[in-house]
Amino acid sequence: MSARRDSLRDGIALADVGDRLGFWIRRDPGGKVEYAGAIHGGAFSRFDLGGPDQALIEVHYRIGALLRARFGAVAARAELYHVSSHLGDEFLLDTGARPISTSREGLELMLQGSPASGLTVYGGPGVLLRATTDFEPLSLRAGAAWESAPGARARFHASVDYFGWAELGWEPAIAAELGAGLARGTRVGLLLGFGPSRAEQFLRQSERLIGLSVSHVR
Repeated sequence: MSARRDSLRDGIALADVGDRLGFWIRRDPGGKVEYAGAIHGGAFSRFDLGGPDQALIEVHYRIGALLRARFGAVAARAELYHVSSHLGDEFLLDTGARPISTSREGLELMLQGSPASGLTVYGGPGVLLRATTDFEPLSLRAGAAWESAPGARARFHASVDYFGWAELGWEPAIAAELGAGLARGTRVGLLLGFGPSRAEQFLRQSERLIGLSVSHVR
């Protein structure tokens, strides 16, 4: 993947790993109403492919708990989360960069609907409950995702995600993907991104990303 940030161009690899554990679920007999709760966690890393050792550039962690209610094709969820991030040791030594404190807790509310077969749209606000004093608390996320019909010989998908934060003057961070399924749970695609960096340690820097993605959901 190629990343351009403040006139610097890097070949990078992104590695995201996470899981979710449901601890409560309740459905009505007809299956149209559902309530569920889960805890989840993930690590989101980027590595320098241009260096001899493919050193770690940055990693951030997100853990949280969420409650979700679904009524037919409409769902709502509330997520309480914690985020923290770190620069890689070799990156610090090579560049002399100064890490910033991004440790914070917040609440995100989301409304989701399926206006057409295979199409999902979502959006909602977020607010920080605890953070360093120089962080603005409000944010907004929205997006859409489409998948071709199950059982088709070839399966395709497309998505676009928007994130805006008062901390960054509501400058939009956009991520988009277009791809196809290889096997059950495995996808490949073209990933594009621009706007404020999604890497927590570079969030105040603008970035453009383009590359190939491979993902698997078990």
